[in-house]
Amino acid sequence: MPGNFTYRSLVFGALMSLAINMFFAYARLAMATAGMSSDYITAGAVFLFFVLVAFINPLLKLAKYSWGFNRSELIVIYAMMIIGSAIPTWGFTGNLIAMLPNIYYYATPENNWSELLHPYVKEWMVPQDAEAIKYFFEGLPKGQRIPWEHWAVPLAAWISFILSIYLMMITIMSIIRRQWVDYDRLTFPLLQLPIDMTEEGKDGSIVSPFLKNPLMWIGFALPFFLFSTSALNHYFPFIPAVQLRNSISLFNNALNLATNVNFVALGLAYFLALDVGLSIWLFHLLTKAQITTENILGYSLVGRTDLFMEGSMSVSYQGMGAMLVLVLYGLWNSRGYLRQVWRKAFYNEGDLDDSQEILSYRTAIIVLGLSSVYATGWLTLSGVPFLISLFFLFIAFCVFYGLTRIVAEGGLGFARAQMTAQPFVIHSVGTEAIGPAGLVSLGMTFSWAGDLRTMIMASAINSMKLADVGQVRGRPMFWAIMLSIIVGLGGSVWMVVWMGYTYGAINLDWWFYNSFGAIIHGDTAYKIANPSHPWRDFAEVGPRFLYAGVGAGIMGMLMYARHHFLWWPVHYLGFPIGATLTITWSWFSIFVGWILKALIIKYGGVTLYRNFRPLFLGFILGHIFVSGFWVVFDYITGETGNRIPIF
Repeated sequence: MPGNFTYRSLVFGALMSLAINMFFAYARLAMATAGMSSDYITAGAVFLFFVLVAFINPLLKLAKYSWGFNRSELIVIYAMMIIGSAIPTWGFTGNLIAMLPNIYYYATPENNWSELLHPYVKEWMVPQDAEAIKYFFEGLPKGQRIPWEHWAVPLAAWISFILSIYLMMITIMSIIRRQWVDYDRLTFPLLQLPIDMTEEGKDGSIVSPFLKNPLMWIGFALPFFLFSTSALNHYFPFIPAVQLRNSISLFNNALNLATNVNFVALGLAYFLALDVGLSIWLFHLLTKAQITTENILGYSLVGRTDLFMEGSMSVSYQGMGAMLVLVLYGLWNSRGYLRQVWRKAFYNEGDLDDSQEILSYRTAIIVLGLSSVYATGWLTLSGVPFLISLFFLFIAFCVFYGLTRIVAEGGLGFARAQMTAQPFVIHSVGTEAIGPAGLVSLGMTFSWAGDLRTMIMASAINSMKLADVGQVRGRPMFWAIMLSIIVGLGGSVWMVVWMGYTYGAINLDWWFYNSFGAIIHGDTAYKIANPSHPWRDFAEVGPRFLYAGVGAGIMGMLMYARHHFLWWPVHYLGFPIGATLTITWSWFSIFVGWILKALIIKYGGVTLYRNFRPLFLGFILGHIFVSGFWVVFDYITGETGNRIPIF
């Protein structure tokens, strides 16, 4: 029956979430290996889940069949794992922890942070003890303990805030789930692999049918062998490594196109609708053409490029305009459904049945409202003016929502927005309206709304879709999600702080422990020292928002054509993300996967397409497993820097 939860699946899922947040965080930040918890593909979860399905579960069933996990239990476990994967490294804690003391440790007379930043830092947001900060970056003297008392208040403040953000994400997805899953019928390509892995065979079968398919193992073996040559070359330089990262240059090097072979992207492309796959690689090439033309002509918008903009400044603003239209147009098209949700929630009218949702619609709306109030109040107390806090949260959640839609429909294991919410908000209202304290606080929001490669919102909707397959949707799923978040946050925070004090942050991953915070705070200091006003600086700001309008207009036309003309060949999904680094590195593999699918369907039809599914699932699994395998192997041998990239 729905809601088939067991205590052991919850416990095992929580343990796996803890492992992802501790071991894979350690592997990435201390061992400099692959980012197994860095992207929407949730590679660490896939790796551990494969170990569970292929080895642990068959052994349990072999000992006693009832000891093995059934499909519903496996789906609960995997759902908790992908939730946990959205927390460490680029999800939140890897970005946040070192950034906090960084504002004091890297202050120098040259950057003048002591005057520009320090007076506006709220004491409850950042550790204040100079010795605790020094030892975090330089390592504890022998015999001393970690000074958790100096971290307690800031960590409690930030964890309470991020929990409110996570609740907003989860409740929004619980409200929109039926629209996306039942009405829009999104394909959720990222879930094809775990769905097949949890498939049960005939009664008494110990091994999943997925693992018995020889075509899957052929697909698995190819990336495993090719990427292992690189890993072996790290240990034994005389073994040649197969080069899978290449590029081509055109127009006297004015245009460079990466032609990387990424088996995860190639495999996922096979499960995309052909018009969606076409959209992703085509808009990347069109965006590249725009950037190349700008470079050849020497054209660029006036002003300083903001952090985490992708492509040229004009392209970044186009992407933001397109993203906002993607969200607002989509919500407008869902207005009838959302009215039904409202009537069901507060008047108990209509035919919608929310009994098997993770939260009733009434509860979801109330929790969304309360968590929104808390997040807005928190930002206001941190120094951001109230109205600007509301504006910022709205733009940030438009980006979150749009990316989640792109991941759910486009199956992108690697995705980013072309522009973040912070510069859009700052240039809309000007730095003078925000004030120095608000700018310092907005800078720190880059930890959860900036260099974003994964997030809870996408994992939440994927978990809800998975629950449909295993018929485990219902109230317990919400508590499984929250348990995974709490365990994951606790383990990840502890691990990132522990590594800093044990090894010295200056000796660990330079981006997370040092550069990220220095870049953020340096940018904030620049904005405080160079105040702006949208009308006074209209000559600089105006053209940027003109390009945002151009992007919005193009996106609106693309979405209108898609919804009104059956003959329209190109999906709109690739336009808001065409210039991002994640697409730059994966477009070629998506193109190859798209070509292969088109040829298979053209000459073999749906039957041949289905027959080849295991091969492409094997590509995805083999690429992820070879990376995870060498992470574990390197941990055992004590080796560092042997990175088999997932992205």
